[in-house]
Amino acid sequence: MSNLFKNDELSFKYPNNWKLIEAEDIENCIAVLDCDSKFSRVMIFKYPQEGLSMEYLKNAIEDIPREDSLIVEDSHLTIIGNKETHELVAKDTSHEPPLNTHSLSTINDRDAFSFNFFGFGEDNPDKEGFLMMYKTLEFV
Repeated sequence: MSNLFKNDELSFKYPNNWKLIEAEDIENCIAVLDCDSKFSRVMIFKYPQEGLSMEYLKNAIEDIPREDSLIVEDSHLTIIGNKETHELVAKDTSHEPPLNTHSLSTINDRDAFSFNFFGFGEDNPDKEGFLMMYKTLEFV
């Protein structure tokens, strides 16, 4: 079973074991979801007028300052859920268990949207819920 997040711009499904939490104080943040496992979080951001092209979006995301311990393992353009997508995977092994991040970003009407997964552990099953969210993303 799943739940539906919907606002005036987009909608997506999320699994029942994820809970929508308050995101009012985070700039450009549309939604924050925490998994019942307490090991994972998804944050969805909208960057108005930043979606000039997928290549521009990819370069902008790669240039975001990161902690020295967060190492980018992969960054590429692809198609996911019928959407042109920039996918970035990074890992921080200074934590135990390691922190894994996975970012999926796309463009709609010159606005950039980014789904960001933060999960602890090597084989974190919560990532499937994150992928479901992005694959079911639809713009209104």
